[in-house]
Amino acid sequence: MQVLVTGATGYVGGELVPRLLARGHEVRCLVRDRRRLTAAWRERVTVVEGRVEDDQAVLRAADGCDLAYFLVHGMERDLRRLVERERAAAAAFRDAVDLAGVRRVVYLGGVIDEDHLVTASPHLYARHQVGVELRAGPVPVTELRAGIVIGAGSASFRLLMAGARLPVQVDVPWLRSRTQPIAGDDLLELLIAVAEDPRAAGRVLEVGGPEVLTYGELTERGREVLGHQAARHVPVLYLPPEVAAAAAAQLAGIDPVVAVGLLRSATNDAVVADDEVARRYPWAGRTPIRTAIADALGRSFANRVG
Repeated sequence: MQVLVTGATGYVGGELVPRLLARGHEVRCLVRDRRRLTAAWRERVTVVEGRVEDDQAVLRAADGCDLAYFLVHGMERDLRRLVERERAAAAAFRDAVDLAGVRRVVYLGGVIDEDHLVTASPHLYARHQVGVELRAGPVPVTELRAGIVIGAGSASFRLLMAGARLPVQVDVPWLRSRTQPIAGDDLLELLIAVAEDPRAAGRVLEVGGPEVLTYGELTERGREVLGHQAARHVPVLYLPPEVAAAAAAQLAGIDPVVAVGLLRSATNDAVVADDEVARRYPWAGRTPIRTAIADALGRSFANRVG
């Protein structure tokens, strides 16, 4: 199968490509700047430079492909512009892959309660709207919706571990929100499984790991894996995500805009609402949280040493 991957310079896309190659698929990558694509598998793929919102670039990249992955997400301070831009990019991509003859699209979105969209964070809402735009075209879309991904290159994981390393935990209300994290390897296997499964076409599938935790409990799991003592808790009635993000971004080494988006999204529960993935793919999402955290920390260390 010929596959187009967008977002190949990011964590999920960069880990997905070598797995697709190992399964015998031919891969093309659409990237904004080919100089940023420095992975070891770079010479084994076809690289097309361009943006997902550029329909001509998508058309060039997708021509002759059987399936396309949409794995890019915007993070901006201007929230109104974020939603508009995400919708426009998804619509341009949708129309271009249709013209190119692509038969399937796989999109990675976020777990969201569709009955309460008005209370969703702007970034989660924008991701939801990308799925809506993609599904408005004739090409069947499989949307996987995931919460926190526990992986060495995941921004949300780096933010989590930055908090886990601190001796003090500020108990803001959003730390009581519930989440169902999934190990990075489990998510990657699912992304390939749905692409190779014709039954998944046109489906929206929520994915998560075996445990539901509050964000505070998840941070404590991180401390346990690190071997740190339990944090001293300091109750705070309210702490704006923008304030917390500035410090957290510096500790985690990520873009403050990304940190703000992730912390705003933490105000919403991110728990799988149905068992469709468990019924279709009973092997999926089985990695325990402690195991996933330990594995991700080990890979992070190996990457730094390497």
